Amino acid sequence: MNWMLDRRALLKGAAALGGVALLPAGLLAAPAGAETIDLTVGARTTKLTTWRPAGPPRGVLLFSTGHGSWPERYEAMIGAMVADGYAVLAPLHVDSMHFADREKFNAQAGFFERVADMKATSAHAAKAFPGIPVAAMGHSYGSLIGLGMGGAYANLMPMRDASVTAVLAFSSPGAIPGLVRPGAYQSLAVPTMLITGTEDRVPNFATNPADHLQPIEQSPAGDKYALVIKDGDHGLVGEAGTAGFTRGQLAARRFLAAYLPVDAAAKARLVETAAAPGDRFIVREG
Repeated sequence: MNWMLDRRALLKGAAALGGVALLPAGLLAAPAGAETIDLTVGARTTKLTTWRPAGPPRGVLLFSTGHGSWPERYEAMIGAMVADGYAVLAPLHVDSMHFADREKFNAQAGFFERVADMKATSAHAAKAFPGIPVAAMGHSYGSLIGLGMGGAYANLMPMRDASVTAVLAFSSPGAIPGLVRPGAYQSLAVPTMLITGTEDRVPNFATNPADHLQPIEQSPAGDKYALVIKDGDHGLVGEAGTAGFTRGQLAARRFLAAYLPVDAAAKARLVETAAAPGDRFIVREG
């Protein structure tokens, strides 16, 4: 592998990602009961928000937000998962509109800082929740990071987190020149669920909703799932109260029940999921 060529391609792709805003401002209020600490990431610090279930967690979710966003905007999604017994940890990325020194990081630097944020979050989770199974979770730009933690993009740079045993992705990044190369998902090594919609577009960036399915369609078969929600758009992860949001959350929670921790009976129920009219549920078994 020629690292300098790969690095240049990666920076070009990351610059494209830097222009994407992914959720309408003010969509969700801050949740009650979240704990926020200062997390050391290299020479800087950021805020790490943790939501804990009432009892011992059955699993830990490492969550990377969409570009420009912040963890509290995903309260509806996170609240449902915490109610199911999962702990959720989400760092404030340097591209967030809530990060105080945002202007100091260009799009290229922001990509590497996201990777560093999630490494630091994973290390913190290992100490705070020892022995608890871990999944990576992300929305849009965050799903790119989560998929990398599950082994994707090994032909570009090492991002695999050995603690991650499953990936839950909302609106994958799609086809990004420089970042998503041919074979990018051949190294995706863990069970993965992708949730997207028939109207999942970002103008001038991700214009073909079908591209969001690439992580499922182009990775090795076995324990790979996708739900395509009729009329669902790029913000479906945060559109609480809509039918599409409810169906997406049901699929996500079934996936987590099946793989965090592994439960054969729950997996059988997941595989047999019947899609709502107009939706499409995809199962790629080995």
